[in-house]
Amino acid sequence: MFPKGTIVYHRDSGRSGRVLECDGGTVYILQDNGAELDLPGAELTTRRPDALAPGRPDAQRPAAAVNTPRLLTRADITPEHEQVYASIPPLTLQAVAALHDRGAQGKRFGALDLAAKLNAVAAITAVPYRIMRQHRGNPGELKLLMGKGLADSQRKAG
Repeated sequence: MFPKGTIVYHRDSGRSGRVLECDGGTVYILQDNGAELDLPGAELTTRRPDALAPGRPDAQRPAAAVNTPRLLTRADITPEHEQVYASIPPLTLQAVAALHDRGAQGKRFGALDLAAKLNAVAAITAVPYRIMRQHRGNPGELKLLMGKGLADSQRKAG
């Protein structure tokens, strides 16, 4: 599938790492922050996600427009959003709340509605809501996915 040592990129989440091992359809990678992930090989590529192929419909749009997810609003919130939020590990939420409150110009994290909290989590961890939704009910996987973005945000704020 991928040779050991190859740098691969997840198609949706923007995560990347160096291939440690391939086992069947699963690829084990080591991220820059030292976290190991196992991901389906079909979701990985050797091309950077921001390197748009010529001729693709989104190739003419600016990268920010292609990669910027839509913010959630109160009207979007369903019980599924509550399930996703409940799947985020408590320590990750505490770290996100602390970072949000340090830079908050308005409301503190605890006073935000669910849509604003999910938007803050996505912005601070660099994990879009659609990826959180895919991993709802699996806090361990969410913790791994959110770890690098959270660490990067903590370094910037520190």
